[in-house]
Parts: sequence; C-alpha cells; structure tokens
Amino acid sequence: MTQFNKGDRVQYQGQDNQRHTGEIRRIQGESPQARYTVRDENTQAEEQVEERKIERSL
Repeated sequence: MTQFNKGDRVQYQGQDNQRHTGEIRRIQGESPQARYTVRDENTQAEEQVEERKIERSL
C-alpha cells in the first residue's frame, strides 16, 4: 500500500530541487519504492516523483 493516493494534492521536491505543489495522477509500485506521476499546479507539466521526495499532503 502506498502512503499517498491518486488525486492527492501534495508538496514535493522536483528534479530541479525546488519545492513544488501538484496533484498525483498515477502511482507505480508499492511503498517505499513507489513512483508517482505528479502534475505541477503552476506549469501543468507532469513529473515522475519518488515517494521519498514527497514532503507532505496538502
């Protein structure tokens, strides 16, 4: 079971090492190796994010 769910709004550290806010669109794998596809609220770009890079649910 994963810590976050599809549709959750989260704060995460992006590939650019900056803090972003977005919505989880897809989940691949199980905790703690789960990878999430997150759509950034500002740019609408989707990014693959490891579970450990997600800081919190909003």
